[in-house]
Amino acid sequence: MMEDVVLYHRLEGSDGLNDLIATTEKLLEPLPCRPPPVFSPWFAYSSAERPPPIRPAKPAPVIRAADLKNGSGMNGPLNSISAKKKRSWNVLASKGGRQRMPSLSRRFYRTLSAHALHPHQRSKWVISQQNCGAARDIEQVWRALSRAAQRAGLPTCNANIQRERAEIWVFCDVMYSEQVGHFLKERLQLSGNIALSVHRLGDVFIL
Repeated sequence: MMEDVVLYHRLEGSDGLNDLIATTEKLLEPLPCRPPPVFSPWFAYSSAERPPPIRPAKPAPVIRAADLKNGSGMNGPLNSISAKKKRSWNVLASKGGRQRMPSLSRRFYRTLSAHALHPHQRSKWVISQQNCGAARDIEQVWRALSRAAQRAGLPTCNANIQRERAEIWVFCDVMYSEQVGHFLKERLQLSGNIALSVHRLGDVFIL
């Protein structure tokens, strides 16, 4: 198989064009003209022997409205038990863009100075079952925290529930931790004291 050859030249009479065509034909004579090989796939399946498409071994689970209402999910009632061992994250986004530096109490400022804490160092408030009171459990407080965070954003915060520990960890920058701590105690109506913990230092402040 041979493709067309296109020549571009300046029009300077028919004699020059004939010479150019003759020269081009001589140059193309040594080049082999053979058809390309027929494509053959690397697999040897015919249409009858072609394997079926990959399918999952089990059919997809069916989620019923009753399962969603009862919280049992795809795996039935055992799912509520396995969910207790998992952590749930919640991003507590702040509202109003960039936050201003909050005012700090003297006691908290002395804590920052004593431990040489950077304002943007991460810290966490730990809410335990003891802070929930006798009428609530840690799951109810977690849901209340999620609802409260949607209405009033907490600066630099994110939180998770440690179900195996029965604790809620609320992470935030050190500079906002006192403000966040007061929000947690007042909005969630926590009982007792909550502790502010910093990596490698442990508990540094009690509220």
